[in-house]
Amino acid sequence: MVASVFDRVPLNVSFRRMLTGHNLNLWHDLVTRISHVQLNNNVDAFCWNLTQTGTFTISSMYSALISNGNVQFDKHLWKLKMPLKIKIFMWYLKRGVILTKDNLIRRNWNGNKLCFFCSSDETIQHLFFTYHVVKFLWRVVHYAFDLSPPQSITHLFGNWLRRVGTKLRKKLLIGASALCWAIWLSRDDIVFDISPSKIYIQVLYRGTH
Repeated sequence: MVASVFDRVPLNVSFRRMLTGHNLNLWHDLVTRISHVQLNNNVDAFCWNLTQTGTFTISSMYSALISNGNVQFDKHLWKLKMPLKIKIFMWYLKRGVILTKDNLIRRNWNGNKLCFFCSSDETIQHLFFTYHVVKFLWRVVHYAFDLSPPQSITHLFGNWLRRVGTKLRKKLLIGASALCWAIWLSRDDIVFDISPSKIYIQVLYRGTH
């Protein structure tokens, strides 16, 4: 049964109803999480991801519950060697509360909901993952580190770097944070009429300097 699902790319799965919006993002996140799985004839084993040993403990579950599942990322985020303002920005981004237009609308803002870069609605998902300039930037990361681009906020802060060593993981998190920060600054430049829209290389340069 499971093997038949992995037989094809994309996965051999169909749905009665079309997945859209948040449900589609969750599906992409799930597919990304299992894309590295290699099936074999060995006996299945359970691993608890909230401890280094892979063994379940009540304390690790309690910590995850009271922090809404964000305990691991939050703990590492504040230890990364990057400016505090970027740490705070990434903390807000993880919680989905940065002031993109969809979040402003939830606060009864009545402005234009379209993205400043294109004609799509501005959301966190669009601005940081699906806008074509951003897709190109994440593709650069893919070619540089042989690492599949993150598909969503959940994926970026969750299992995106699951198979990467600790030292490299920290460096990649810093790089990903710098890239997200550069995207946000480029967006704000247009919002406040500081400069016109940036091209790929300008945004990439801003994220690395």
